Amino acid sequence: MSNLPFQIDELILKFLNKTITPNEHFVLKEWINSSSTNKEIFENLTNKEWVATELDKMYEFEKDAGWETIAASLKHAKRIAGKKKRKWFQMVAAVVLFALSIGFWFYKTPNKIIPDQNLSQKERFGAEIMPPEINQAILTLSNGKKIIVQNDPKKELIIHATALTLKTNDGNIISKDRINSKKEVLAQNTLAVPKGSKPLQLLLADGTMTWINAGSSLTFPSEFIGKERKVSMTGEVFFKVAKNKHMPFKVNANGTETEALGTQFNINAYADQPNTKITLVEGSIRVEKRVSKLLIGSLIVKPNQQVIAEKELTLIKEANIEETTAWRDGQFYFEGADIKVVMNQISKWYDLDVAYKGTINSSFVMKISKDVPLSELLKIMEMTDLVRFKLEGKKIIVMSYTKP
Repeated sequence: MSNLPFQIDELILKFLNKTITPNEHFVLKEWINSSSTNKEIFENLTNKEWVATELDKMYEFEKDAGWETIAASLKHAKRIAGKKKRKWFQMVAAVVLFALSIGFWFYKTPNKIIPDQNLSQKERFGAEIMPPEINQAILTLSNGKKIIVQNDPKKELIIHATALTLKTNDGNIISKDRINSKKEVLAQNTLAVPKGSKPLQLLLADGTMTWINAGSSLTFPSEFIGKERKVSMTGEVFFKVAKNKHMPFKVNANGTETEALGTQFNINAYADQPNTKITLVEGSIRVEKRVSKLLIGSLIVKPNQQVIAEKELTLIKEANIEETTAWRDGQFYFEGADIKVVMNQISKWYDLDVAYKGTINSSFVMKISKDVPLSELLKIMEMTDLVRFKLEGKKIIVMSYTKP
């Protein structure tokens, strides 16, 4: 048999992660049933004991020798090469960690994997830090009143621009509190989601749905009146804008203004990052950059494109939408990301401070569920032989790795 057909490897991973659609499942079953070899490959890759054994073999050899071991067991040794070798490693590794209810991909370096056995996990990582289980936020009203928003994991919290509604999972309303009086509909309210919280949804008065990431905030009126709908934000927010061609929707973020009529887009504008990224999923938007009210640039953006705003606006014509919106789906997803970009997301999710020792110039490729203990995530990253980590309370130290 030749190498895996296009997308079959991704379908196997979706099968394991239980995200496969009925149509994709049909395609996968057709491929499995087309030959005994295909069936053997599928059974092996979905057997965590087999995969764990093959990974153990890989750890004993240099990169190429390890690949030949796996290739031989799949009866493909002569055909799997280059990028395909890396692809097979991604799949094999993902199956093993799926047993821990996570999935990930990363590219290996040519070095051996040398587990650090000098320190126990408790000594290296300290007390276990778990991922957030609840939504929490601070809602600051126009009159200065602050409302602490926090929900039981067993209850659904729905925040409307005019009211806070708490429901049980079966849909029964527990409480409903009005945010502003009728006289205050034009006043601005701010919903701030702290680090260490799950993303929170806010339904605006016009029907626009927003998803607010950890370490982010959205400022909005209880109602939109006039010729435009305007909000402002910090951090990262995904917008699914309700259509109204007579009333454009505008978002101000870090010196940029994004205008839409009815569309879906993501804005990443954390203050501790070097730029602002506006990514369009659906529809059309206009992005403007201003400095002291002076227009610096203006771009019309089409679906799957991204604007990077620094001193000027730069258009990326083929953006990775899945990577951009992975946070909404409860995943970390990085494609060639710098360590500081990776740690920026990790620190906000687990509510940590980050310090660096040494220079780390490598890029990371990884996809993993956010619903894992911090130690599991750090161990996965250390397997790349690029970094080592040490936790000191709520501070994580990132160190460049030197082979002993």
